[in-house]
Amino acid sequence: MVRAVGVYREHEFSPGKVAADAAILDAVLANLAAHGIKTSAVGAEEFAPDQEPRCALVLAMCQGEAALQRLARAQSSGALVINSPQAIRSCYRDRLGAILKQAAAPVPEGVLMETGAGIDRRAIAALDPQRGIYVKRGDLHALFDGDVRMAGDEAALAIALRDFSARGIRLAYLQQAVEGRVVKFYGVTGVDYFSVAAPQSPPSGSLPGRLQEAAQAAARALGLEVWGGDAIIDLESENFKIVDFNDWPSFERVRISAAAAIAQRAIEKIENRK
Repeated sequence: MVRAVGVYREHEFSPGKVAADAAILDAVLANLAAHGIKTSAVGAEEFAPDQEPRCALVLAMCQGEAALQRLARAQSSGALVINSPQAIRSCYRDRLGAILKQAAAPVPEGVLMETGAGIDRRAIAALDPQRGIYVKRGDLHALFDGDVRMAGDEAALAIALRDFSARGIRLAYLQQAVEGRVVKFYGVTGVDYFSVAAPQSPPSGSLPGRLQEAAQAAARALGLEVWGGDAIIDLESENFKIVDFNDWPSFERVRISAAAAIAQRAIEKIENRK
């Protein structure tokens, strides 16, 4: 019998989303169990591939460096890991922006900067503080209030960098602000699943298809199987920018359909290995 284990996200990396993050993983495991796969779930801290019975599939929502090292060991021993530790690490902000830019994804201008070195004007030459610059912690996604800040001029930018440095956050990702409507998107690589969630009416016309194509290409560049992100749409031009990308979001608004799609992808990959 095929054995699968789910690894929950660490609570510190799931602010306000602990229950929702657990719910999507539990839903995927339930789908797999319905297909005859033996399933179990553990916290990231308890996941110990060297001490547990060998499993064919690891469904990983964990994000911490220690957990990623254990995932890598499970992968090296032959387990199929979704998402892979390399893909999860690529979603840290010190790598994310460069990978998406290299993949020609439609992203705003951005630059990674050391917080304790002051403003490097040459590095931010492509950014316009008067249009607004989002200052984001340069490692993980936002964990606490203040991990993402808007700076409307160079003075506010300098203050944000100093505050990050004082909090022990060594790197910041500076991203040009863009105007428009925020939408969330969700996808699973390799199966016909893509969803857009918008607070108002969903985008129409060719825009959803173009967003799907761009998001899928970005996910491939990052190596992700299960993913989501945020885009900002200019309603007049119907152009968009992808402003964030995440490994395995909570899929809170589309949990049932997403869980079925993730399970389908996992089963297909297991079958292809056979």
